[in-house]
Amino acid sequence: MLNSSNTLLCVFSFNMGPALANCLDSASRHFPDFDIALVDDQSSDPGTLAVLVDWRARVQYYHESTEPKAGKTHGNLYGNIQRMADLALAEGYRFLFLIQDDTQFVRPFSPDLQAQYGALFHHDHVLQIDPRFHRKMGPIDILPEMNGYAFPEGDYRRSYADVGILDLYKIRDLGWRFLEGEPENKKALTALGMLRVFPFSPMMMHVPFPQVYRGGRRKRAWSFLRRGTYGYADLTPAEIERLDSRPLSHAPYFREFLRPSGLGLAQLPYRRWKERRIFS
Repeated sequence: MLNSSNTLLCVFSFNMGPALANCLDSASRHFPDFDIALVDDQSSDPGTLAVLVDWRARVQYYHESTEPKAGKTHGNLYGNIQRMADLALAEGYRFLFLIQDDTQFVRPFSPDLQAQYGALFHHDHVLQIDPRFHRKMGPIDILPEMNGYAFPEGDYRRSYADVGILDLYKIRDLGWRFLEGEPENKKALTALGMLRVFPFSPMMMHVPFPQVYRGGRRKRAWSFLRRGTYGYADLTPAEIERLDSRPLSHAPYFREFLRPSGLGLAQLPYRRWKERRIFS
């Protein structure tokens, strides 16, 4: 069972401002007794810096990376993930929850979810639980024996993502060190037979229309969208019941179960645009 004594939440930050505040607020709200690490990768945006000042004393671990980022598409993200995995193991945690600053939790991490997620790690080859709502991701396998979902065999995405809960004991036993780039980690860990499982009951998602960075620079797009300021309404008890009582064959697609908040004029593109444009 995952619980507050064996699981460390880790939020990775870079220049997301209001989205970072929304992410941290949702984590604090839905994981009230869990330790949080906040790792910033040399943010320069004044709004983000203000959020970091506000939260620095409110989290259990805080780190600012100082390594050079020249030539790195994702800055020091993978070095920071490795640093936090090492720290979590040294501090006695078994599980590390990787959280990106453009994501939000929408429901409490209840004892039922803690037990559901923890049971998945009893399978020796399950390295990671990815508790995000589904997108149109292409073919996905239903796993009745796990009450969850996974990418099919042969799909390099099968093993790992930069968001989700990692079993650090399995990371340690593999002698694994994180590579530079999500595809590289996916391919190598898939080749080792590791599995990333989407649980039956998701609890988080990327917010719509986040700020987007390429090579450390903000990507400009659609000025009428207040990028980086949107989120989701928390699920009500009735919505949680509807989500958790559906059949396993009914995948938890984000558009069906989540209510975006504060969209205003962005409601039209949210309804009509393809997912890639909504989340980038």
